[in-house]
Amino acid sequence: MRTALERAREAPQSTKARILATAEEVFALRGFAGASTREIAAKAGVNISSLHYHWASKETLYLAVFQDIYERIVAAVREVVPAAQATADSRAAVEAAMATLFDFFADRPSMAKLLVRRLLEDEEGPADIEREVLVPAWQQFAEWLRGGAPAAAIDAPLFMLTIHNVLMLFLLDSRHYASLLGGSVHQPEVRARVRRYIIDLVPLLLGGGKSPLANP
Repeated sequence: MRTALERAREAPQSTKARILATAEEVFALRGFAGASTREIAAKAGVNISSLHYHWASKETLYLAVFQDIYERIVAAVREVVPAAQATADSRAAVEAAMATLFDFFADRPSMAKLLVRRLLEDEEGPADIEREVLVPAWQQFAEWLRGGAPAAAIDAPLFMLTIHNVLMLFLLDSRHYASLLGGSVHQPEVRARVRRYIIDLVPLLLGGGKSPLANP
């Protein structure tokens, strides 16, 4: 039997999919506790009964939002890693994945806000998110990382947390960061600069490569 999330993906113009997309934006703005199904329904242009028909509860919808995000991330990275791993460069897979991840989040500004809120509000919302969504996704990333890393052992969780935190802080696009960077990370010139820097940071953290602080 197909899940509600699977049905939403199969029909991206459907009411179910529209509610899911709206929920992502509202949860990013309000957090789990601050968001209400009534606000999500209003912004999605449906009545509250319709929302609960398609999504049983706020908890169900919140879990589906995170499941959708992480499954799309895994799918996006899966498209680039095999080809990169086939090259002579042992770091190619990791760097290709990093470029893909950066673009994935940069193209979806609400996601960084949503994931940072989850870190700050970890006592709120369903605990199943970590067990059912986050851990399986990160296990897949760790497997890819070890396949593209140099021979020396690396601490995959620490590496991934470091990159995750760097990505999220840049892509929050705060006024503080924008003032230091000379513009929003969503402006083409700033985005390209930050993207290149983060990609160049990967080999350095893996134990080699040119520092991203060096001139090209």
